[in-house]
Amino acid sequence: MDSPNSPIVNVPLHNSPIPLKQHYSLPSFAIKYMLENSSAINYFNLLQTCKILRKFIQGKYAPQIDVLEVEDSYHDSYFSSIQARNKEITIHGSEDIHKKFPKNQKLWVRKRLLFKRLFIKDTSTYLEKINFSAVKEVYLSRTTISIEDYKKLLVPSIEIMYVDGPGVAEGFVTEQFDIIPYTLKHLPNLKSFKLPWNPALTAFDELTAIKRDKRLQKAEIYFYVADLDKKSLSEFISEQMSPKSTLCLRFECGVPKTFKNRYQKFASEFNKISFAKIYIE
Repeated sequence: MDSPNSPIVNVPLHNSPIPLKQHYSLPSFAIKYMLENSSAINYFNLLQTCKILRKFIQGKYAPQIDVLEVEDSYHDSYFSSIQARNKEITIHGSEDIHKKFPKNQKLWVRKRLLFKRLFIKDTSTYLEKINFSAVKEVYLSRTTISIEDYKKLLVPSIEIMYVDGPGVAEGFVTEQFDIIPYTLKHLPNLKSFKLPWNPALTAFDELTAIKRDKRLQKAEIYFYVADLDKKSLSEFISEQMSPKSTLCLRFECGVPKTFKNRYQKFASEFNKISFAKIYIE
């Protein structure tokens, strides 16, 4: 609660003819600085204690929603559903729908962002029109994204990162981008991921050496192919995976059955003595 001695600060709201007054528990110079310079996540935190700022924030950042799902359905662009109560927007037909977004404002997505079957140009355009500084879950399903845009997308708040689809994986491999270690290094709060293995670059020794404060609860690596190194695989799980976590290795098509069987045998032995589990597919 605000203290009796809290300073009074004039906060001009959009479309308001006169400044409105509000008691704050922070010094006036701190409030002024936050209003002029803070990121969206700081505005959101300030909003929790200062309801008077709601219109100000919405005016600056446009609609605030929890979930945005965008899918190219190969039909005309339209909003298929807008659930205001749940603060969710689902878009089907993505070719021109982003043109309907407010100009000079960004749609603020706070919880989950899902792109499905988007081409690289549409992906880039949507990211330009979204404030994702506080997003916690990102799902890119059969969506192509440039390495530059992927790097911009990695904000510290992300806890789940799923990148699924051959187009994405092949693009990163072609560009010699080692997506798994880059993601682990830049997402300190990451709990779960699904990412492609780059056979020319990725190695469990490198992944183990990455310093992280939080351990993973679930990891799924697809397009996997590598000679079995029991020591490095065990050390990765011991260092980066939490108890009762799961690591799934999905092999590339065409991998010899005998090669895969060696991993399966190791997984069976490992799972008998470890709280963390390995699954081979």
